[in-house]
Amino acid sequence: NESKRMGSLVEDLLLLARLDQAREMDSKPVDINKVVEDAVISARAAGPEHHITLNSTNTEIFTLGDEVRIHQVVANLLSNARSHTPVGTPIHVAVKATDNGVEVAVSDQGPGLSQEDQKRIFERFYRADGSRVRVGEDGSGLGLSIVDAVMRAHGGSVSVRSELGKGSTFTLHFLNRES
Repeated sequence: NESKRMGSLVEDLLLLARLDQAREMDSKPVDINKVVEDAVISARAAGPEHHITLNSTNTEIFTLGDEVRIHQVVANLLSNARSHTPVGTPIHVAVKATDNGVEVAVSDQGPGLSQEDQKRIFERFYRADGSRVRVGEDGSGLGLSIVDAVMRAHGGSVSVRSELGKGSTFTLHFLNRES
């Protein structure tokens, strides 16, 4: 188990190093609805103790990007929501097209984050208050850093909105780009 954890940590660090070097990512049309639906299906299988809902339009919503990395950032957000909320806490995922691009929001009704944690949550190795709920194995503190780095590599961003005792919403913002 320890070697698996270390292998995963090394892979995460290598990905961050590649992203730091501003290596080009794939820039192909990606059906966001399909990628998010696949990530939700995987999250439901990995964490059946959380009820995960998905709300999206039936229309196709495309953005330019790297499908594997987009799946990874959605999966990271879903994993965090499952890890930091009590068993049975609902998780909601919403996909929508906006005038500026595409947004994917992952919301939970867990313990939420303090204002200080919200300011630092995307820093490498940062771990929010240790008194927060943590189900399963401890993470490396790199998951949200990877989300942030991948989104910046796509010319987009990630944001968090949270209130203690009322949950958190992490939103991925993909900007319209020409192919």
